[in-house]
Amino acid sequence: MNAPIIKKVLVDSGELRMKVAGLFQAVGVSPEHADQIAEVVVFADLRGVESHGVQFTPRYVRGIARGHLNPKPDIRVVHRRGAVAVVDADNGLGFLSARRAMKEAMAIAAEHGSGSVAVRNSNHFGPAAFYPMMALEAGMIGYATTDGPPHTVVWGSRRPVLSNDPVGWAFPTLEGLPIVVDTAFTGVKEKIRLAAQRGGTIPADWAVGPDGNPTTDPKVALEGYLLPIGQHKGSALIIANEVVCGALAGALFSFEVSPKLVMGADHHDSWKCGHFVQALDPGAFGDRDAFLRRTSELASALRNAPRAEGVQRIYMPGEIEAELSAQRLRDGLPLAVTTLEALDAVAREVGAPVPSATLATREMP
Repeated sequence: MNAPIIKKVLVDSGELRMKVAGLFQAVGVSPEHADQIAEVVVFADLRGVESHGVQFTPRYVRGIARGHLNPKPDIRVVHRRGAVAVVDADNGLGFLSARRAMKEAMAIAAEHGSGSVAVRNSNHFGPAAFYPMMALEAGMIGYATTDGPPHTVVWGSRRPVLSNDPVGWAFPTLEGLPIVVDTAFTGVKEKIRLAAQRGGTIPADWAVGPDGNPTTDPKVALEGYLLPIGQHKGSALIIANEVVCGALAGALFSFEVSPKLVMGADHHDSWKCGHFVQALDPGAFGDRDAFLRRTSELASALRNAPRAEGVQRIYMPGEIEAELSAQRLRDGLPLAVTTLEALDAVAREVGAPVPSATLATREMP
């Protein structure tokens, strides 16, 4: 069985960002915050991470319109001691509180060499890479992680009690192209969905069915839950992130968060989840230039390692995404027609201008 063809059109990313921001403004989000949210979701699409991009906008907008999320959160630092701080997100979207937390971490790191900030009472923050990459602007190392709704089993269990707790790292280099890690500790649900569309199978260590037993049937897996990568090792890494995002931040653990978004609801329910971000100033540890040289030497050595048969090029983490983003900024951003239709639908629901009415589109080559 062939996978269905998803029709896409090319749009200008800057214009799309304005249209997305307009939808958030229509439900009471300030122009500044609306633009910040739109920046992050379009950033995800530019880097090829559509699973965390514009397609989720209707759910966010409905979550605000229906009173589940705070359109005007009072995001504030509620605790500070030395090189650490805690931010309360006031039930706003995580795009805003994670950004505020990273700015706070960077300010602390400028003084102390490192800054660690925990966030509570927050919600989905989109692609994990965005916030560590903020630290690159100051020549710093950035880190971010989050918990969220339960859709992953702890190793040895039959029911979901964990999220996939994604992590992001960003490391500056001398050559200018940073090393950017953005990963999670489970398989990718989009790959399972694609296997279901094609009538194929999946590895038995990707997911369990609703009965809690491992399955190779992607359709059964879509009704069930994800397994941690690396069995008990991936499970342990998720648990570590649960501690810093939940207990340290004073936020909910994943098993306490509403699973409604994961279960396919058309809106983002209130999660009250936690994030944890860090900024590290390499100059506080010694010679900044020496650090940059060493990270560049690492990247060069790995790129030039002997390649396996059939491999044309070895990439550093984040390199493919950076090149794709540059291409899409130049040539246009592919946007699924179904996503554009979903944006139009939610615009009509909240009384906002319909994006497709004024968004210039071009056919894909």
